[in-house]
Amino acid sequence: MNKIILIWLLLLSYTSIASETIRVRGSQSEHDSTHNYYIGLIELAFEKLNKPIRIQFSPYMVQDRALSELQSGRLIDLYWAGTNHQRESELGVVRIPLNKGLLGYRVFTIHKDNEQFFSEIKSIKSLKNISMCQGQHWPDTDIMLAAGLSITTNVIYENMFKQVYAGRCKAFPRGINEAFSEVASRNKIMPDLMVFDDLILHYRFPMYFFTHKDNKQLINDLKSGLTLALKDGSFDHYMKTHPATKHLFPLSQWDNKTILTINNPFLSQSTPTDNKELWITLGN
Repeated sequence: MNKIILIWLLLLSYTSIASETIRVRGSQSEHDSTHNYYIGLIELAFEKLNKPIRIQFSPYMVQDRALSELQSGRLIDLYWAGTNHQRESELGVVRIPLNKGLLGYRVFTIHKDNEQFFSEIKSIKSLKNISMCQGQHWPDTDIMLAAGLSITTNVIYENMFKQVYAGRCKAFPRGINEAFSEVASRNKIMPDLMVFDDLILHYRFPMYFFTHKDNKQLINDLKSGLTLALKDGSFDHYMKTHPATKHLFPLSQWDNKTILTINNPFLSQSTPTDNKELWITLGN
């Protein structure tokens, strides 16, 4: 009898070790084409460590609510988001940019009727006269407002595409790694939506994995796994082959674009800007 109990306890212990459950937020909408990219990076990190995991999806929640749940240790264990001082001070953070800084290169999701209008913009001064949509709780909003841009905020991700399509704002600036797949996924319901990429708004803006400050093991595992993926080239291979990012390569296609750069006054001093393997730089 004691032998049976011992075997049962060993099996129970092995099961708990063998597969860690990580709770993450669900997709922002049925058209959220980049959600799978970040799930794949989690899996890649743990594959490098040979540690099996099970990813469990919690209901979607707006960014501010999700970060609050993360800080209190409820509903989710891990969240990916653009960073700022406050987030890095309140949460545990893995300081490896999940798309090598490409989130800070913003192209413009617009209605096709506005294509000619955007083709004439060549300066930040001209851009300041245009109403653009951004998420209410997104750090991007603060960065753009600090630069004097005109921003209309919305809590709901999907509504910002609808606002652009209805002409309530001229553009929805999106990460160069996000915009193309987002527009493609809405082609049937918004056939006149397009990405204007001859003009790019740029600011230093890494997207990180965040978790609770006390979740040291998860922080260390993700940092170790992603670092291994960077070293052996599988991180770059993932970016070059994933449907959400493969269209960005070769990078030479961006050399002749107009890139307008603004400052990010909310960037933490702990940002690893000197580590060149963590960043992609576009343009000549």
